[in-house]
Amino acid sequence: MKKSFWHQVIGNERGTVLAFVAVSLVGLLGMAGLALDSGRAYVARAELSRAVDAAALGGAAALRQSQADAEQRIIALAKANGVDPALLNYSFSVNAEGENTVSVSATEVVPTTFMRVLGRERVDVVAAAEATVPPLDLVLVLDQSGSIAREGAWNDLQNASKDFVDNFSESIDQMGLVSFQVRAGQHVPLSQPFRSNMRAAVDAMTSVGDTNTGEGLRLGKETLVNGPTRNRSVQVVVFFTDGRPTAFRGMIGGQDRAMAVSTVITGNVRGYFDNPDALPLNQIARADGCQGVSSCFGMNEAAVRTRGKANGRQQADQIRQNNIYVFTIGLGNPNNPNPILTPDMDYLRELANEDGITDPSQPQGSAYFAPTAAELDAVFQAVARDILVRLSK
Repeated sequence: MKKSFWHQVIGNERGTVLAFVAVSLVGLLGMAGLALDSGRAYVARAELSRAVDAAALGGAAALRQSQADAEQRIIALAKANGVDPALLNYSFSVNAEGENTVSVSATEVVPTTFMRVLGRERVDVVAAAEATVPPLDLVLVLDQSGSIAREGAWNDLQNASKDFVDNFSESIDQMGLVSFQVRAGQHVPLSQPFRSNMRAAVDAMTSVGDTNTGEGLRLGKETLVNGPTRNRSVQVVVFFTDGRPTAFRGMIGGQDRAMAVSTVITGNVRGYFDNPDALPLNQIARADGCQGVSSCFGMNEAAVRTRGKANGRQQADQIRQNNIYVFTIGLGNPNNPNPILTPDMDYLRELANEDGITDPSQPQGSAYFAPTAAELDAVFQAVARDILVRLSK
């Protein structure tokens, strides 16, 4: 029997609806697949980004040792974060500011499930990161006063200082060396490379004379402020002393002089010294006047010690005002019967501005204590680690 006109129309409409539904289902499946597969790709990219970030930061932290160490660190961190090292690309460069950089990227293929309906079988996930290695400009300021040798600590200090220098990169960092007794002297200007010069200078120094902390800090500051520092470098003074100030420099009797007292309390002044810059560093300086008197230009023994400490505070404040960090190290037996030979750790914390104790708005360093000479090397290494950790943040 021949179908009526209306049966034919209805049959055609049913076919059209079925075809429309089929096409719509493909579209809906594609859209659902796009959402689900895109979500999987987003999670994969987030995980890949975390791995790449960690690898770049770790490589930057290790670059101070060598590029080979940095490469090993990048690969190890990629593996630890579930990324096949074969997917990595990394490179080392120097940016426009003169900073060393570590660049790491990776591409991961995420297979699709639902998006295959639309003909897309994979999503390429890419992540990239760049970490900067901030250069360090550091001046090591060493007390070379005679009490260090008398306490049997001079060789330990020399060895600890030389080991400290080896923690830093000659291709990234700059370093200088200053020492002080009745006056301060610059042995190595802020420079690069520095290791051999620093080692030779430390070996050539002797332990003799007074303790003028203010002059050591002043010259440490000038070595940085007037030196070839980099615009974006982290600037640090590492200051070592074994006791309390016994000398200061300033206007004395209308003239630039230094004045000192003994390392034991005698009630007298050791004397004043004309032309401080010409005084010897590796031998005891002979006073030009006021030898062994109770008062000199209105200054008695207590006043000299107080002025020496005040000068140190003033110079440390000026250092920190220049956005320079101060790390201090004190050596000495806290039970020494001679109080002058016990380190004043409260004073050293003030100089370092530890925990903002002096001025919360200024850079905050740390103060370290070595009760014996045998512990000096470990303490110097702890200071180096502290500095390097801060640089890697």
